Amino acid sequence: MGRRHLSRAALVAFGLLLFAAPALASPTWQLVARGNARGPLDQLTGYVALDRPSATAWSARTGKSGAAALRRADFSRNALVAVFGPFGCKDGRVAVASLTQRGSTLAVSLRESSPAPGTVECMAIFETFRLLTVPKAELHKPYPTHATVALARA
Repeated sequence: MGRRHLSRAALVAFGLLLFAAPALASPTWQLVARGNARGPLDQLTGYVALDRPSATAWSARTGKSGAAALRRADFSRNALVAVFGPFGCKDGRVAVASLTQRGSTLAVSLRESSPAPGTVECMAIFETFRLLTVPKAELHKPYPTHATVALARA
C-alpha cells in the first residue's frame, strides 16, 4: 500500500469517528411514564436517579403512574431521569428531543411543537412530568448525578 492509499484510509477512519462520536455522547432513552405532577410551577427541573433511594427526593411528585414506573425500574441496568415542567394543557405537544451526557450532568432537550391549525387548546398551566430510563451501559463513568432541562419551541 502506498502513501496515497494510507492517507485515504486514515481520512475514512477519521470520518467514521466523527459520525460515531455523537452516538457515543447521546445515550438512548425510553419514556416510561408521564402525567400530572405536584410541585412548583416556576421552572423546568430534571433529576437523575441511579438507585431507588436517590429517587425519593422527587418520586412523591409523580403520583401513582410515576410510582408504578419507579417500582418497575431496573436500577441494576438503567438510570431513571425525571423531568418536571409547567406545561399544563400543552404537555402533549412537548417531546424529548435529545439527551446528552456532559460529565456528571445529563442535558435533556425538550421541543414544543405548535398546535395544528384550527386546534383549540385549554390555557391551564399545571406541573407535568416525564420519566425516562437510560441504559447505564451507554453512560460514561462516573455516572451522571444531575440533569439540566432546556425547552425549544418549534
